[in-house]
Amino acid sequence: MHITRIYIEGFKRFTKFGLELNKSLNVIVGDNETGKSTVLEAIGLVLTGQYDGRLIEYTIDPYLFNAATVTDFFQKHLCGEQAKPPKIEIEAYFHDDLNDPDLARLKGTANTRNENCPGLVLTIEVVSDHVEAMKEYASDDSNPVVLPVEFYKAIWRSFANSRVTLKKLPFRVATIDTSLARIYRGPNRYVTQVVNDVLSEEQRRQLSLAYKKLRHEFTKEPGVTAINDHLKQQGNPATTKDLTVQMDMSSRSSWDRAITAHLDDLPFDCAGKGEQCRVQMRLAIAGAQKSRVLLIEEPENHLSHSNLNMLMDDIQKDSGDRQVILTTHSAFVLNKLGIDKLRLLSHEGKVASLTELTPATTDYFMKLPGYDTLRLILAKRSILVEGPSDELIVQRAYKDKHGKLPLEDGVDVISVRSLAFKRFLEIAALLKLNVCVVTDNDGNIAALRKKYSEYLNGTHSTIKILYDDNVQYPTLEPQLLKANSLDKLNMIFGTTCEDEAALLSYMGHKDHKTDCALRIFESTETWAVPEYIERAIE
Repeated sequence: MHITRIYIEGFKRFTKFGLELNKSLNVIVGDNETGKSTVLEAIGLVLTGQYDGRLIEYTIDPYLFNAATVTDFFQKHLCGEQAKPPKIEIEAYFHDDLNDPDLARLKGTANTRNENCPGLVLTIEVVSDHVEAMKEYASDDSNPVVLPVEFYKAIWRSFANSRVTLKKLPFRVATIDTSLARIYRGPNRYVTQVVNDVLSEEQRRQLSLAYKKLRHEFTKEPGVTAINDHLKQQGNPATTKDLTVQMDMSSRSSWDRAITAHLDDLPFDCAGKGEQCRVQMRLAIAGAQKSRVLLIEEPENHLSHSNLNMLMDDIQKDSGDRQVILTTHSAFVLNKLGIDKLRLLSHEGKVASLTELTPATTDYFMKLPGYDTLRLILAKRSILVEGPSDELIVQRAYKDKHGKLPLEDGVDVISVRSLAFKRFLEIAALLKLNVCVVTDNDGNIAALRKKYSEYLNGTHSTIKILYDDNVQYPTLEPQLLKANSLDKLNMIFGTTCEDEAALLSYMGHKDHKTDCALRIFESTETWAVPEYIERAIE
């Protein structure tokens, strides 16, 4: 079983939103406030009927509804217009496996597409008996502009239009969010629950019996016996029954609410945050073996580079044939798990993917995950350069022209090794990103044009390849000297080179190359920008 599509209407930031999913791994990325976490919440809600660990029918909140829709509803009623009350509808479309009789029971056309397939839909809407009361409430300007959720009811059903319960569903779902650890104090409930999932039914039974025996033995302790004897002797005028002190033996005081996990005899809550996160994540994945869908929220939290690398290997190895839907802000996570698994969310509610990325490029970034591909993907505009020297020069040129650094305008200058240029451009072409490449001609214009031929013929209008076509100035250093005088650069660098050859030798030396660019970046002197770089910062 796997989800092929999620549809979200009226839930939090989404008015109407659809997301197609891979059967195995899906990596959801996007800028802040694009709805990555909301997508995971919606999937968890429609697959479990629960929100924040409780049944949705007991946790309906006015702030679950799309704010713009709610505001529009109230404004129309206050103006005397009729409008349908806001509602939430979340649909999960499943792959139609003809060999799975359990999924067959969920099959039908009761969905927004009228598509005949298995699936689930969760709706939160006004109960029919309360429609008129809802209209009266919305038309009264003395009422707050907040939905009266007392009029609402959650309905969870299949595409066959039959009610469903969690026990009757033929699959399990696991949500893994290490950030939940911060809300617990004392015994770490998140880890305890994960440990509970890992244990077999017989092991849980043994642990529960052992814990009850331990509590029972507490009352036999000499000190406790003495206290209870004292209470009996004192008597209680309010009752004829004996008042004693005992351990709570009810179900609300079960072992998983009282014990705490330890790491090398150290309480789990006292371990480092990175260690806590990795242990929680690994235990959660191990405990979710019966789950068909794993929802993972930002697995990179608090982890060092090496631990994050090991965790990515764990996720790939342990996910098996389960469907994994994961959100992240980490380019390393995206690259390591496979950039072709990307699902890019925009502020406008649109989704882009890289399913057509060539396997060679996917493999390239998977083997060399250190490239910050997310900077390219999330930037308003990107300028790709060959190294730190070029990056400093472009940054300074942009600041001189626009009065601020590129990032302040949403423009990211990214240093990319020459061999990776075309890998980045393949991503940019598929996502239609606004990107320009600032590159040396290396004294061979024909080779450069051949390398970037597919981007120089006008096919990709959002991509520009910028270079100087004079082979006498093959790299950045000769270009800087071409645009500026020998005296000017000597003044900026604090050098006394007598001719251009000596200065070029100095600028091109490995020990001076980046330093010279840094001196230009920090200089108060007026300097001239090479023409091809000038075109990049327009």
